[in-house]
Amino acid sequence: MSLLAAALLLLGGAFSASGAAEEQPLAAAAGAEATRVSGHAIGVRHFDFARGKDRPLPTTVWYPTRGSSRRSKGQVQVSAEVLPGKLPLILWSHGFYSNPQMQEGMTKFLAEAGYVVVAPAYPFTKKDTPKFNKFDVPNQSLDASFIITQMLQPGNPLADSIDSERMAAIGHSGGGTTTDGLFTVHRDPRLKAGVIFAGRPAGKYQGSPVPLLFVHGDKDPVVAYEQGRTSYAADPWPKAFLTIIGGEHGAATNDPERGHHQAMATLLNFLAWALDGDEIAQARLDDDARLDGVTRFESVGIYSSANTTTAITTTATTAPATMRPTLEPVAAG
Repeated sequence: MSLLAAALLLLGGAFSASGAAEEQPLAAAAGAEATRVSGHAIGVRHFDFARGKDRPLPTTVWYPTRGSSRRSKGQVQVSAEVLPGKLPLILWSHGFYSNPQMQEGMTKFLAEAGYVVVAPAYPFTKKDTPKFNKFDVPNQSLDASFIITQMLQPGNPLADSIDSERMAAIGHSGGGTTTDGLFTVHRDPRLKAGVIFAGRPAGKYQGSPVPLLFVHGDKDPVVAYEQGRTSYAADPWPKAFLTIIGGEHGAATNDPERGHHQAMATLLNFLAWALDGDEIAQARLDDDARLDGVTRFESVGIYSSANTTTAITTTATTAPATMRPTLEPVAAG
């Protein structure tokens, strides 16, 4: 399997956990390598969900459709027919002062790789909300579970295409804390994996073991690196931690941000192992994640070894596996 990596588009803003800073573009690292993936063409649908009259949850869903991203040049097809078969679902949570469209570099990248990516806009932390409230984050975990339920409801045009046994949650910043909440204070037992970019601890991990991946820059001025380390230390399950050396708050999420290539390779390897039982992806995690001077990678319970403290068994399904994108280097812009 070739190296898995890098999103197609520049990802949007750095987000203030306090709500004091304005949104600003993330600076691209000088000399960073950019890559372009060639995978599935992308369909998109929009849903007007709501969890009560005071919690509107407009939701954008990106998903793989017939054709290739190379041929479609990354353009999305509104209400296109979903790729045949049962596909894994990812619930994506945005950060403060953001929204799903600002982070569609990541969501489209995952859709190209074969995932149905479901991204709600949270009512009190999204960009341009008139009533910003950072203390609403615990409620966002409940929103996320509600959105998953709505996607699985009979009558939803994508419901029959979703494999309910292969679902994960991913988030950045406030969305990373929201994701952590799905495995702690508001545990959703339907989720089989989680990825937390620059998130804070939300509570005590509970329920059956689920593999989690943590990604954090060690110079993050918004959500301290130590907070990510605290979550990792408290996690009793199979887990991995990718440190972006010198990375700030948007580390690894912004192409061609420092460490982005390694983070995207790690992300896809981790999901392929956790959701599909892909042993090749599992074996590649260490090599694809590490780059001297740029990233550090560590894990517990993912490999069978003398220092493994937790074990997990995953079973590959008979549904179509996610696509392993072919990489085509392009000049950093």
